[in-house]
Amino acid sequence: MNMYLRAGLGALALAAFAAPATAAVSIDTTACVSVSDEAGCRFTGNIAPNTVQETQDTYNDFMPAFPDAPITLNYLGQSDEGFGILTGDGTTSGSWETPGYLVDFLAVKAGNGFVLYKLAEAASSGSWNTFDLPANKAGNYPGLSHLTFFGSEGGVPGVPEPATWAMLIAGFGMVGASLRRRSRLSSVTA
Repeated sequence: MNMYLRAGLGALALAAFAAPATAAVSIDTTACVSVSDEAGCRFTGNIAPNTVQETQDTYNDFMPAFPDAPITLNYLGQSDEGFGILTGDGTTSGSWETPGYLVDFLAVKAGNGFVLYKLAEAASSGSWNTFDLPANKAGNYPGLSHLTFFGSEGGVPGVPEPATWAMLIAGFGMVGASLRRRSRLSSVTA
C-alpha cells in the first residue's frame, strides 16, 4: 500500500471516530396507524430532549392527513433523569405518576426504538409496557430504558392549593361576621 493511501485511510478512520454520532429518529411505517391508536406509533432511534423536535417533525411529515396531526410535543422530562414516579416490575410493565403535571403524550423507550402514545385525556398517572416493541428471538420483550413525558404543568384540575383554602375560609368568616353584625344592628333599630 502506498504511503499516501495509508495516510488518507488513517485520516478517514480518525475523522469517523472524531465525528459525533447522530441519533436519527425514523418512524416504523409498518407499526404506525396513529399515535392515538392503542398501539401508538413505533420509531427507531432514541427519544431524548435533543430528538423531540425530530420526532415531532418525523411524525407530522408521515401523517399529514390524520386528524391528530400535526402533533406538538411539549417536553416535560424523562424517568431516567428523575422525572415522574415509576412503579411495577420496572422492566416490561408498570405504572407512572407525574404529580403537578398533566401528560398528553408518553414515549416508552426500550431496545433500539420507542413507541409514542397520545393519551385519550391528559392525565397525571397511567400505566406503561414495552409490549408494542418487537420481542427478541426468544420471545422476550425488551426491558425499559426510560419513559419520556410530554404535556403541561398543572396537575389535577379543580383541587385548590392550601393557600386558596385559607383565603376561602377567611372569606367565609368575614361574610359570616358581616351578616352577624348586620342582624345585630337591625334588631337594635327595630
